Amino acid sequence: MTAPTAEQMDAPDGATTAFRTARSKNNSKGAKDPVQAVGFIFAIAACAVTLLPLPVLLAVAFSKNWVDGLSGGVTGQWLSQAWQRMDQSVFISLQVALIVMIVDLLVALPAARFITRHSFPGRGLLQSVSTLPIAIPGIAVGLALILSYPVLRPSGWLMVAGHVLYTLPFLLSALIPAINSERLKEQELVASSLGMGTAKIFFSVTLPAVRRALIGGLVMVVTMSLGEFNVTFFLFTPSAQPMPVFLFDTYITGRIELAAAQTAIFLAMVIPPAIVLEKFQVQKGGAV
Repeated sequence: MTAPTAEQMDAPDGATTAFRTARSKNNSKGAKDPVQAVGFIFAIAACAVTLLPLPVLLAVAFSKNWVDGLSGGVTGQWLSQAWQRMDQSVFISLQVALIVMIVDLLVALPAARFITRHSFPGRGLLQSVSTLPIAIPGIAVGLALILSYPVLRPSGWLMVAGHVLYTLPFLLSALIPAINSERLKEQELVASSLGMGTAKIFFSVTLPAVRRALIGGLVMVVTMSLGEFNVTFFLFTPSAQPMPVFLFDTYITGRIELAAAQTAIFLAMVIPPAIVLEKFQVQKGGAV
């Protein structure tokens, strides 16, 4: 007889395979992982805490008097009044967000490529400094800008600068890992060996590879600019009052029903970009 080989001895027979399959099914039907169960409970609780205020907000926005609730009558007058009063603030916020997105794009793309493609003294320090505004409170950023460039405040450009400082690090943090991908570097090297110039490589190879990170980062910039309050509150002008400041003023001085209606309009503008952001969110370091 021929002695069994090592592979044959290690290979499971039919009975062993059936036993392992049955044990796997029993484990899958058995008690759940306690850590997973606790995580599921906390996830449900987090969703409840996050979503529960929304129906309450809508109920107040559509009620004639929030003390009586919907039983006291339903009306759309608050939404109509809210839009008539805040339409200018909506357009100002959208205008600021668009300008901030363009400025961030023009700065972040070349900066991210320079940081990831060139080795120079202090590169790590530069990358750390580029994310420093994230750790600085918005109030401090606003006060620093006011003290440094007071002449720019009346024009509104100081508020734009504050939003750029606050949002740019997030776009950089999305682009740098994607552009630093080893696979992308190899693709650029191959394109260079085929005679493609730097500009053509950037537009034909780099941009398509990082498009998901770029789109996700830009949507994040727009969403954050629309909802930023601390920087905006210190840098806005009376003639240019963005939505977060306008909502704050309404909650302080106006009716709660009107404030709820304005908040509903604000959320209707902010939630869709957040959903798009989730769609284009990519894992760190992944170029597509």
